[in-house]
Amino acid sequence: MAEKELAVCDECGSLFLKGSSQMMGLCPECAHVLYGYPNCPHHFQNGRCVNCCWDGSKSEYIKHLEKECVKKDR
Repeated sequence: MAEKELAVCDECGSLFLKGSSQMMGLCPECAHVLYGYPNCPHHFQNGRCVNCCWDGSKSEYIKHLEKECVKKDR
């Protein structure tokens, strides 16, 4: 069952459920930020999303992109 298999995100390093992302090597969060894929409707319990298993990690690059996006919105 691929949807229950865990993988490690190439960008942020978090574990995630393979079936929760449209990209093999990226968690849904990183796939969304980097490539515009639909994101997971995150719901956190005990430090992980119950839907995709993402732990909230963000790479320095993702943080930079989000910071730049906020600047553009001002």
